[in-house]
Amino acid sequence: MSALRLALATAAFAVSLPALAEDKVVAEVNGTKLHASALTAYQRSLPPQMGMNAPYGALLDMVVNNHLLAEQAKKDGVANDPEVKMALKQFEQQLMAKAWMSQKLKAAVTEDVVKRAYDKFLGEFKPVEEVRASHVLAQTEDEAKAVIAELKKGADFAETAKARSKDPSARQNGGDLGYFTADEMVKEFSDAAFAMKPGELAAAPVKSQFGFHVIKVEDRRMASPPTLEQARPVIREQLAQEAAQKLVADIREKAKVKLYDPEGKPMEATKGKP
Repeated sequence: MSALRLALATAAFAVSLPALAEDKVVAEVNGTKLHASALTAYQRSLPPQMGMNAPYGALLDMVVNNHLLAEQAKKDGVANDPEVKMALKQFEQQLMAKAWMSQKLKAAVTEDVVKRAYDKFLGEFKPVEEVRASHVLAQTEDEAKAVIAELKKGADFAETAKARSKDPSARQNGGDLGYFTADEMVKEFSDAAFAMKPGELAAAPVKSQFGFHVIKVEDRRMASPPTLEQARPVIREQLAQEAAQKLVADIREKAKVKLYDPEGKPMEATKGKP
C-alpha cells in the first residue's frame, strides 16, 4: 500500500432499465413472466462496449429470444445431452465459487478495514516532487529548433503544440502533460524538465526515443496524498485481492490434491499450491 499512486478514472455504465428494487415484469412469453433483473443479467453477460450501448428494446428482444430458445431446447431434450450436463455442472461450480467468494470479501473488506489501510498508507506516504510541463514533439532537431524560435517570438505554446506536435494527444491537450514525477517519464525528458524553473522554456531540443522535445515547465510542487474518497476504490480492490488470495491459499492448504500432467502421470504436488 505504501506505493499507492492513484490515477482517478470514472466508468459510466448506464442504460435506462427499470429499477431492480421493483423488478418489474418486462415481458410475458408463453405464460412465463420475464423481469427487469433478466435484462440486467443479460446486459452484464455482454462485452462491456456492447452492453453499455445496447438500447432497451434490443436487450428486451435478445432476452425474449433466449428464453424461447431455452424453452424449445428443453422440449427437445437437450438437457439430457452429456455435454450439456457437464457444462451446467461446471457453470454451477463457477457460480457457487463466485457467490461464496463475494460473500467472504464483503465481510472482509469493510469500511473500517479500508480506513485502517488508508491511515497506514498516510503514515508511510512520502511526498515527492512533481513537475507540470508541456511539450511539442518534433521528428528532427531542426524542426524542434524552429518551434523554439517561434515560441521565443511570442507564439502561443498550446496552439503551436496543436499545430506542430507529432504527439497525437497534443490536439486535445495542447501539449500539456500534467503533473508527473521523475520516474514517470523517460530519463532524458525528466532530467531536462526537473532542471528547469516554472515558466521556463528549454533553450534547446531534448532528444529521446520518441523524437525531439520542446519543453516548457509550467509548475513544480510536492505531491500530496489522495483523499480517502479518491483512494477508496484502489484500496478496496487491493484488499479484496489480498483477501481472495488468502482464502484460496487456506482452503488449498487443507485440501488433499493430486495433480496429473497432460499424459496422465502423477505430479509431485499433492497438497497446497502446485
